[in-house]
Amino acid sequence: MKEQYDSQEGYCKMLGHFLTFEYCRTSNKGLPCGKVLDCWFESFAIQDWIGKNFSPAEQKTIFEAPKPKVISLTEILEQAQQRLKTN
Repeated sequence: MKEQYDSQEGYCKMLGHFLTFEYCRTSNKGLPCGKVLDCWFESFAIQDWIGKNFSPAEQKTIFEAPKPKVISLTEILEQAQQRLKTN
């Protein structure tokens, strides 16, 4: 059951404050944050939980390295330019 740990609170190393596991479980477009193993390994068997609740393809998405900020910003700018051209 994916929701079994949702009410537990832990410290988010990315945001710098405490959050519920529910937030961590869903913050990546409905999938867990890529740092979920780092933040929750002391609280419960997070690796086992991931293996039981997510397919290999989902796990790949969860743990793939994020795009560099410059590339993300460039993509956002390109999308905005395309929207302006179509309006």
